[in-house]
Amino acid sequence: MPMFVTFPTSDFALAQEIYGAAGFVTLATIPGPGGAPSLLHLRRERYQDILLVPRRAGDAPRHQVSIAADGIDLSDIASAMEDLDVEVAGPRDTPWFTTDLSFTDPDGNTVTLTAPRASEYQTAAAWASEHISGDYETAEGLDNASKSAVDGKDH
Repeated sequence: MPMFVTFPTSDFALAQEIYGAAGFVTLATIPGPGGAPSLLHLRRERYQDILLVPRRAGDAPRHQVSIAADGIDLSDIASAMEDLDVEVAGPRDTPWFTTDLSFTDPDGNTVTLTAPRASEYQTAAAWASEHISGDYETAEGLDNASKSAVDGKDH
């Protein structure tokens, strides 16, 4: 688990339901004094971990993280969250060639699921080559399996 985010929560059961609707599964629940959860370890995909801990007085009011969401239907996730106590924004297209879905739980923690728009891959690549400089990998540097994952075509 090379990267994770820790979110404080005031309601573990509600948080587990909300994050479950976004595709997260519970890997572990660690009990604290009296048996109440002291930590809930959630995962959506490899290296997409959230640790939920009890909210304490003085905790920062908002935390935010963006997570890659390739190959999933963000509209399905938005629909799954309709009846939950969350603020949902999107899915919406961004100027940087992704479609994003953001949700904010009752404790103020925001997760943005971001997916590349494969239908605009060539436009994005052309824009990037014209406007972005520096040391980064282009489509030419990808192997055929990676290219297929990005644009949906056999290479």
